[in-house]
Amino acid sequence: MHGPDPRKPARREIAAALIGAEVGAGFGLLALGGTLLAPLGMAVFGAAAGAGVASLRGVLIRRWLRDQLRAAR
Repeated sequence: MHGPDPRKPARREIAAALIGAEVGAGFGLLALGGTLLAPLGMAVFGAAAGAGVASLRGVLIRRWLRDQLRAAR
């Protein structure tokens, strides 16, 4: 079998970036559809925001868990 293991879930950052891009493109089409390249720009912004939020969420959860484990000692 070649390629990534299909049994493993996709990384959260990649999934968040894809969802963010879709939401950004949809918002760009609805709100700014007449402006040249606005949907594309909103898709790029949405992808970056989605990946950033997912990454930040992971960092905050790891920090919270580490604090909880230190307090339990």
